[in-house]
Amino acid sequence: MEALSLPPAITNALAALLVFALAYGLIRIGTLQYSLIAPSDADAVPLLHVMAIAGGAALGVLLLASLPYGEDFRPSRLYAADSPWDIGVLEFLRRHALPGHAAMVEAGRVLRQGAGSPWQTLPGYCGLALAGLAAVQGVFLWRGLARLRAALACLLLAGWTALVVHYLAHLLAWSAAQLNFWLFALLLVLWQRARYSPRARAH
Repeated sequence: MEALSLPPAITNALAALLVFALAYGLIRIGTLQYSLIAPSDADAVPLLHVMAIAGGAALGVLLLASLPYGEDFRPSRLYAADSPWDIGVLEFLRRHALPGHAAMVEAGRVLRQGAGSPWQTLPGYCGLALAGLAAVQGVFLWRGLARLRAALACLLLAGWTALVVHYLAHLLAWSAAQLNFWLFALLLVLWQRARYSPRARAH
């Protein structure tokens, strides 16, 4: 009896769902990490983690702008016959789950020397300023060990957010290449559902 084999389109869709679930898990880990390290009353200052997340998102943009293969995100490369995104799940995770050495070195050079394109320097310094401001705010709002916990929680959340932004950008590119026209069909279905869904009544 032959083993049941799924069509490639369905297999690719399931693979995309798997790595999207991993992305959701990464986001949950980041929020859990913040809640465990930050002082117990940190939720009373929502601006603290909002600034850390915003700073981390900006640093994530810096990482993406520092990639040596930025041209691979263009549609012409995304859907090319020899697309660099035409890889399996395990290969995708091995290559793109974490930033590569070259991107980290380039991002560090931009932050140290201020030399780079506007797509690097502007988000880089904005992200660094927001993350640092969140940490400083935590130091001034608490006393004793709590101030160190608040500052560390902000910096870790900013760093984790940068990693999540990097992963999500690669995930979207890989999923778009894997799903191909099925992605546009899915977007069309979601758009039609949002368009014809009943509007919530105002209270």
